[in-house]
This record gives sequence, C-alpha cells and structure tokens, in this order.
Amino acid sequence: MKLSAAAQNPLEWLAIKTGIAPEPLAVSHFGFMASKFLLEAVDKGVFEAIGHKKLSLENIAATCNLNAKALESLLRVLASMGLIHYNNNLFYLHKKARKWILKDSPHSLYWLMLFDNNVCFDWMSDVGEFLQTGNGIQYHSTLNEKQWFYYQKAMEAVAKSVAKEIPKKIPALNNPAKMLDVGGSHGLYSDALCKKYPTLKSTVLDLPEAIEKAKHIAEENMVSERVTYQPGNIITEDLGTGEYDLILMASVAHHLTDEENVLVANKVAKALKPHGHYTIMEVLKKDTIKLNGDMLSALGDMFFSLSSTSGIWSLEQIQNWYRAAGLKISKKASFLFIPGYAAVTGTKQ
Repeated sequence: MKLSAAAQNPLEWLAIKTGIAPEPLAVSHFGFMASKFLLEAVDKGVFEAIGHKKLSLENIAATCNLNAKALESLLRVLASMGLIHYNNNLFYLHKKARKWILKDSPHSLYWLMLFDNNVCFDWMSDVGEFLQTGNGIQYHSTLNEKQWFYYQKAMEAVAKSVAKEIPKKIPALNNPAKMLDVGGSHGLYSDALCKKYPTLKSTVLDLPEAIEKAKHIAEENMVSERVTYQPGNIITEDLGTGEYDLILMASVAHHLTDEENVLVANKVAKALKPHGHYTIMEVLKKDTIKLNGDMLSALGDMFFSLSSTSGIWSLEQIQNWYRAAGLKISKKASFLFIPGYAAVTGTKQ
C-alpha cells in the first residue's frame, strides 16, 4: 500500500504524470497537516457529536465546545477526505467514518487515533535525534499512566479486528490443551483460539504493567475464564519443556533484536510439545529497497525503530529464527485487515 498524490481532474493528472506537480509535498507538507487535523477532529469529539445524525455547524460547535469558524474549516478538510457529507446546511458522516471512527462501531479505530494524537505524534519530535544516535524511545519504559491507557485501548482496537482472522491463520491443532500468548496483554487473541478449541487453555505472558493496564479490557470483552495471566518478560522467563501445543507471539518481535528473537525461538522450541506450533504475527519487511515500494512496510520499520530501537523483520529473517531453533517452517498466512500483516508458523518435529 502507498500514500501518494491523487489527481482529481485531467489537468492535475497531466501535472503529476509529467512531473510538473511537486509530488513530495503531498506527504511532506500536506500529509502531516491532514493527519493532525483528522486526529484532532476525533479527539475533540466531532465525529461522535455527529454520530448517526445530520447536524448544523452551530449544533456541532456547541456540542464540542468549539469555535464555529475554526470548525467550519476543519469540516471542509474532513469532507475533502471523504469522511463527511454536506447538504442543505447539514453535516453527516460517510459510512466509512461511521464504520472506522465512531466509538461504538464494532470495527472502530477510535482509540488508536487517540493514541496517535496524544502519544505518538509527540514521538515525531525525536526523529532527528534518533537518526543521529540510532537510539529509540523504548516507550514501554517511559509511558505514564495516561499514555498506558491510550496504548492499551489502541491495541484493543486493532486486536478486535485481527482476532476474527487468527483462528484461520494458524495451522489446525488436534485437541490442544495449552497455549502461551507472548505479549498478549488483553487476551483477545487467546480468547479467539479458546473459542475455536474447547479443550484449550491459554496463559498470557506479558510485562506486569501491560497486564495491569489491560485488565479492564479483558473484563469488558468477557475474555474466557480459560485465559489466565502471568507477569513476566519473554527474554528472561523459563518456559519449561514440552509444555505447549501452541505459542503465539503477536506484534512483539519488532521490539526485539535479531539475537533476542533467536533466543526466544530456541526457548519456544524447547517448550513446545512434538508437532506444536510457534506462530509469529508481524508486518513483514520487504527484502529489497524498491522505488515506489510498499510504504506501509517501510513506515512500520522506521516507526518501530524509532519507538523500540528494533524494527520489523522480513519473512526470511523470521524463518531463519525457526531454522536456528530446529523448527520446520510450515505456514505463512496474510491478514486482510492490516496490509502486510502475516502469521508465520514453525512446527516442532
């Protein structure tokens, strides 16, 4: 997937095609403005105020306690994004805004947007220093109470959609008894697999603060009683021998170095039962640097390098961890919800 300038008439198409239009400005100048304006609209409750109704500018401004003139400018931006309609002096939401932004939608990314606006946007001021030193923010060690709340709610928003696909992305298990969910905090992925396999019990292993801050998410989503929680760190934790039918590590490898991922793979291989699976879920890094390549993969690598001093990994790199641990590479499955996100599974012989 790629973000780029899109022509809206033949003259603009010609300007882009011939190189007359300064295309880099679509991202450098207008891109950051579009992102910030949308995130502030979510944060200030503009979408929630409109909801499923048709409202006047004055009604929206009064509900959100915003300046009407400034709000009108913002609504023009949102309309240009295809998120808001305007007719007969009334504003109403496009169906994609109702689906992805409204808080009560089952597909809502509302909390991810609040996390971006209240936490991640500030990280961008650290990019220059990161480029000079190579040292990332290591945000798991720096988040305050409020930021932890936004972070866990953001992870919940993404996990709810991903969890629907997970049972189909992992090779079938035969009456599994135990699984380990590394970095699973809220337990939504474990819950989805426990629903598929009535015999399965899962242990979520995550940092103590992550489990504590995600406790309310598990309660609100009525996560199965067969899911239990164990504070710990995958790098230092003893996983035992021949314990698990499945070990899942979703969106954790990008926080670890190559050496740490090899270490984890070896610990996992020891902890798996024969024919047990180790599944890593990550946005995959492309093997080559390519003109007009996959921008989401490139952005993901830069973002996680900045935030965790690591980055995303290629399919070959993940498979190399499996080979080093003596696991057989058995399956790679892609997700529809997040472009480039995949489940890569290795199996113990």
